[in-house]
Amino acid sequence: MKRIIQLVLCGSLMIGATSCKKYLEIVPKGQKIPQKFEDYKPMMESKFVHTFDYSNQTIVANEFYLPLSQQIAVNLTTINYNWQEDKSRVDQINDDGGYNDAYRGIFAYNVLVNNVPEATTGSAADKARLVAQARVGRSMLYFYLITSYAKMYDPATSANDPGVVLNLTTDPEGKPQQLSVKSIYDFVLNDMNAAMPDLPKTAENVLYANKGTGFAFLSRVHLFMKNYKQAEAFADSALSYNSNLFDYVKYYNDNKAVIDKPTISINTPKFEFTNPENYIFHYGSQYMQVQGMYISSLRHADSSAYDKGDARFLVNFMTRSMGVGLETIWYYRRMDNVNAGGIRTPEMYYIKAECLARAGRYSEAMTYINTVRRKRILPELYADATASSLEEAMRLIRREKLSEYRGTGLPYLDIRRFNNDPLFRTTITKTEGDKTYSIKPESLLWIMPFSVKALAYNSSLQQNSK
Repeated sequence: MKRIIQLVLCGSLMIGATSCKKYLEIVPKGQKIPQKFEDYKPMMESKFVHTFDYSNQTIVANEFYLPLSQQIAVNLTTINYNWQEDKSRVDQINDDGGYNDAYRGIFAYNVLVNNVPEATTGSAADKARLVAQARVGRSMLYFYLITSYAKMYDPATSANDPGVVLNLTTDPEGKPQQLSVKSIYDFVLNDMNAAMPDLPKTAENVLYANKGTGFAFLSRVHLFMKNYKQAEAFADSALSYNSNLFDYVKYYNDNKAVIDKPTISINTPKFEFTNPENYIFHYGSQYMQVQGMYISSLRHADSSAYDKGDARFLVNFMTRSMGVGLETIWYYRRMDNVNAGGIRTPEMYYIKAECLARAGRYSEAMTYINTVRRKRILPELYADATASSLEEAMRLIRREKLSEYRGTGLPYLDIRRFNNDPLFRTTITKTEGDKTYSIKPESLLWIMPFSVKALAYNSSLQQNSK
């Protein structure tokens, strides 16, 4: 299995072609890939195929706060965080771990899709199921790439907007071509359509996709394509398989003695990997594999973004003074696995609510929002959210979604999606110390740039950002 993993780690489209070639030349024939069905499963459960790194994306979206003492240097983080369009990010990105991890994962999924059918053991049904689950993982990684490194999907322009490289082979020396945004979306939908019939109702664990996962991911994709009726229908289908919500209020009350202590690190029972909300679990970065969102921060005034009595805030944050001027911030203190790159049920409730709101059914939309909120806000401080207009409903939906998914990259994706919506696109302005910064909806800073190594390795790759 060690040889298999080493081969997969060579699968990045950016670097390592020479070393991979040397490795492949010394591997005995027949041992470059697994031969038995049982040998493929460890590949599906490896962390490197479940890593969706949204680190840079969350910084651009200001999902967490960067204390003033950390804003002094000029680097990729400060350029992204303070939207400094006069500075080149490409010069700061020799290599890109998020991009590399995505293509390593895709390479592994290609090994599964292309070779599991020829495994020497395993039933036809078992093979079809594993291939379908690999297709879902591969599609999710391509969606991560196309929504991070290219323009948002626009039916009027997507056929001509440059997207990302599409690789469907297991050749580590191959240099496949960059396709359009539309072509990547078409591929994702086709791959998912091929996967859906063979996905099981119940998967082995949260690292494997099931029917609910497939419906949930299709709901997300169609939402980004502005196909709101389809997004709503797929959200309904996903919720029919899993509508469970984690009871944050109960979790707070059960662990109140620990949570209410003014400590900067708490080791309350971990729950995220076994969270009943999970459709599929993916890490948000290699860093999150180690300590989740621990030591992330909010500016002190941002506590107003949460309702009073919101157990998510009570559990995860405490005040702390740091830096030369002893700036007071809110500090993320809980260490746990975080399903930052996967899909959980609250997202389906929010998609359903948004689709209903766009159809003018504001009261119905709020019922889905309030269903989640009742599991998040202490009952003595809870009140139903209400809306009587599209603008009001969307504001509440986005506020609730940020409270639920801050730091996962999903708020970044939503900002990008709304930047592509004439009804809601807006310039964002903020103040850091004595300086004011702003970013327009059309800014190329919203698009992650390809690294120096990515561009050098594949001469056909066209830079989508700066």
